[in-house]
Amino acid sequence: MNLLLIFLSALTFCKGEVADYPVPDKKEHHLFYIQRTHNTNTVVYEANFKENGQLNEEEPILAYWILYEKNGQTEPLTRIEKSFAYGIKHKADENNSREYDIHLVSHKVLKLRLKQVAPFKAEIFFQGKNQEEASLDHIFIHANNAGLWTKVDLLEVYTHLPNSNELKKENISIN
Repeated sequence: MNLLLIFLSALTFCKGEVADYPVPDKKEHHLFYIQRTHNTNTVVYEANFKENGQLNEEEPILAYWILYEKNGQTEPLTRIEKSFAYGIKHKADENNSREYDIHLVSHKVLKLRLKQVAPFKAEIFFQGKNQEEASLDHIFIHANNAGLWTKVDLLEVYTHLPNSNELKKENISIN
């Protein structure tokens, strides 16, 4: 896991304040996004549905870059980014075929849950320190580049509590 975090952090350097970052448009199947201190480019995660409106069991989430530093053009994640940094691993719930346990390949302890709530509609949830499940909005990665390797120091996880649009932040320190 340390190697994965080192790789993720190698893509991340310090610059800017979170408040200065653009917020991506939330398209129809938008789930959440990740930003980092290196630059304003953003990884967006969307639900991937089959023609019948059900989540695609093989790949329930699609991820891509919005390159704000290149006029907002979009690009797919590279194979290396999918494998070691921003890719998603999923496992279907044995008791509910409409739900998946999700984690980023670089951070397995960040517990996410993808739930299909209607045809062509899914939501993703984060289980925080208090074990309360909240709707995930976005993640911000803080890192420092002191020393030989850039190191991820902190994940800021932003969620909505049930029946609320107000954002709540939970910090996860990376040791």
